[in-house]
Amino acid sequence: MSPLLLLCGLSATPARAGDFMDVWISTAFEDTNVLAGPEAMSPSPNFVERGNAAFFENYESRTTDDISRAQLVLYKRSDSFFSGWWTEAAFVLRYTPYLDPDQTDPGTNIEDDGSYVRLVRDLPGDDHTLSLTGYAVDSDRFRLGYSYDLSWGGREIFSQPIGAAPGVRLQWERQGSYAFVGAKTAIMDAVPPEDSTTTDTKLNQTFYAALAGGGIMVGDRLKLEANAGSFQQGQITSSDADALYGAPIVALGVAGQVAFRSRPEVDFIQSADLRLYRNEPESTRDSYIRHRRIDGVGVLVQAEVDRLSHNLMISPDSDSTVIETGYAGDLQSLVIAGSTVLGVDLVYKDLPYIVFNVPGIVSQQSIGDSYETTPQFYGRFKVEHWFQEAHVTPGFGVGLMQPATYTTQDGKTVIQIDDRNSEQIPDGQAPTAILSGITGVQVDLSDSMVAIGEVLYTLNNNKSNPDGDARVLAPANERNELGFNLILRARF
Repeated sequence: MSPLLLLCGLSATPARAGDFMDVWISTAFEDTNVLAGPEAMSPSPNFVERGNAAFFENYESRTTDDISRAQLVLYKRSDSFFSGWWTEAAFVLRYTPYLDPDQTDPGTNIEDDGSYVRLVRDLPGDDHTLSLTGYAVDSDRFRLGYSYDLSWGGREIFSQPIGAAPGVRLQWERQGSYAFVGAKTAIMDAVPPEDSTTTDTKLNQTFYAALAGGGIMVGDRLKLEANAGSFQQGQITSSDADALYGAPIVALGVAGQVAFRSRPEVDFIQSADLRLYRNEPESTRDSYIRHRRIDGVGVLVQAEVDRLSHNLMISPDSDSTVIETGYAGDLQSLVIAGSTVLGVDLVYKDLPYIVFNVPGIVSQQSIGDSYETTPQFYGRFKVEHWFQEAHVTPGFGVGLMQPATYTTQDGKTVIQIDDRNSEQIPDGQAPTAILSGITGVQVDLSDSMVAIGEVLYTLNNNKSNPDGDARVLAPANERNELGFNLILRARF
């Protein structure tokens, strides 16, 4: 076929962006704290910095809605040449433009976001299948746990930065019930335990993970789920003891969830970041704008518990390890009355769970008796109402967090918000709860675009500033953060 005929053929069947792309574009004018300026790390209102949110938002997502991003999804589903079988596959790339205030040029991060191949066997009965899914490059969407914020076993569980972490999953499904087993691997620098005297020796070594789980639907309202996993998390390389240097760190975990809904029309909560990405007519909507609405009243309650453990060294000069265990859990509840949605969430994480992926406060070392610790606990209430005819949805949310803390032997107390963010509180002061609230309105402009205005407030009396060798209470305008977001967001 000549190039001219080929071009004519392509032009006769034009492709639209939505045939291959799932695109989120956001422009935002934001300020994290209008009460403080650049001297308090608040650069004043701007279009550059993104991610301004209350601590309890985006619980089921890895990114905030003011971040522009796109997924290139080349998807194909085919009937097999063999009766009763079919296949599907997707090439999924994630594009995330970033705006760095320290750089004059914008850039784009490009990464695999769960490309996969899937072989499916239809079994007797409705909605009854056995499937084998291979995650070609990155199996981060194949995680354990249920709420995304509590989920574990993704690429970050490995103690070193990794390039790829492919995996495989064998799953049986029937009308909402399921069972699966799977595995994933990563390659990291490793040191042989017997070569403890030559610490510069590095080898490329495979680290393995095994995952399994299942769930059962009892009627159409109750779901019971559990899963477990074992991960070769890394090696101990911070020990001064020859007998311990190079020893493996093995992580074990279990999770369980109970979910109940009073009516089948109320969807269970599941993060989109834990599902396979598809781009086909059966999996997409004409409009991405979605509001929960039912006739009458419906209730949803989901409760999750997670337990993780791994072996960490007792101290750098010790020649033995100790099993450190972390716990987390949540209770999510929704009441839906017509187009009004009320939600109450309770979340618990102890300190070993929060820093599990580091691993530990001091990397590879157990918390032990060197620190006095307290867990993180917070509650959130949120309400919104969709005025369907006006295409307007006002909402309000408030949360109160008692942060996880640790106090060292020299009397310094630090709050640990997540695995990478911590802050020492003022000397001589006890940790205090963090209050955060958000109120705003979303206006649906079209099937593909919304406008959002939000005001955020956070009171954090744990903030401190250095004063010589001491830490003193930060000024009131830094502890009282008053911010806002003005966002125009499209998806197509």
